[in-house]
Parts: sequence; C-alpha cells; structure tokens
Amino acid sequence: FKDQDADLDTYVAQSVQSLEGNATSVESKDVVLYGFGRIGRILARLIIGQSGLGRGLNLKAIVVRKSSDGDLEKRASLLRRDSIHGPFAGTISVDEENEAIIANGNFIKVIYASSPAEVDYTAYGINNALVIDNTGKWRDSEGLAQHLKCPGAARVILTAPGKGEMKNVVYGVNQADILDEDTIISAASCTTNAITPTLKVLD
Repeated sequence: FKDQDADLDTYVAQSVQSLEGNATSVESKDVVLYGFGRIGRILARLIIGQSGLGRGLNLKAIVVRKSSDGDLEKRASLLRRDSIHGPFAGTISVDEENEAIIANGNFIKVIYASSPAEVDYTAYGINNALVIDNTGKWRDSEGLAQHLKCPGAARVILTAPGKGEMKNVVYGVNQADILDEDTIISAASCTTNAITPTLKVLD
C-alpha cells in the first residue's frame, strides 16, 4: 500500500487507475482467417481468448473449402482439442443453419469458397477486415493481392515467409518497419520467429 491507512477498495481503485479507458482506446478490427488448418486453429484460439479485453480483434469468419457432410462439426471438433495445446478454454458449438461456429459466445461465420474471388465479406457484415492467409498457397504479393479485391478486405497477413519484396516481420524485432500504406505483409516462418529475437539480443 502506498497509503498505509487506505482500505482494500481504495488500493484496488488506485492500482487500476492507469488502465482505465484502455479497453475502448483500441479501434475494433474485423479478422478473417483464410484457411483453418493447424495454424488457423491456433490463431482462432488466440483471437477468441483476447475477445472482450479491448485489444480490438474480432474473429468474424473463416474461409475454407467444404470437405464433406458434417464439415462444420469436424472443424469445431478440431478446434476443441489440440494434441499440443490441449482442450479449448471455453465452449464451442455449431450453428448448422447459419453455417457458423460459436466459440465462447463469438459468432464465427464459416464461408465456403474455393478462391478469394468468390468471397464478398460485406455480405456477412464484415468490413475493413484483416485477412490472415494461413494456407501457404500464395507466398508473393501478386497472389495475396487477390484477397484485397474482395469487398470488405483491407489488409493481408501471410503466416509463412513471403517471397519477393514483401516485408517479413517478426514482432519484437522489426515491427516498426510496418507502414500505414503496407497492405500485405508476412509474419515470417516459425523458425525465423524462434531464432530472430534471440539473435537480436546476442547482436
């Protein structure tokens, strides 16, 4: 206690005073996962886990190819359990009628499409979205630019090392290189993310 005479309520109020307003200070951002493999599902867990904390990311949809009957339930089942990260922290249900997964109360639309050209995000109330391509199908700016042609999409992040002039960004190392005009960036490879922060310290 800074003030030895202060009661617990006063102490707590003083301690959280610097945090007031932070929950509403971050602009809300719609996020779409293009692809829902292992990386896509781990990303979904991370985004859903911070939902409601004022960090601004709202997972609105995932885009996948329809594999077979019962596709929604199969994808929900894979999200529920992970051999490394364990069970999902919360509840997951399937809304077959609206083709959606409900995770911890978050409505996540499942959009079935074979290519970005088939998707209009605005038709699902998604606007100015950050599209995270975790398919690895396109690794250069030209291929990933297909996402930017979709109504409702604004920026693209690739979850693999990018080719050509695309910026490969490792958070904690060179995120300051991202400019407002950058609409396509790469989050680099898992190996790069693992070793670069250590190399930065050593350097």
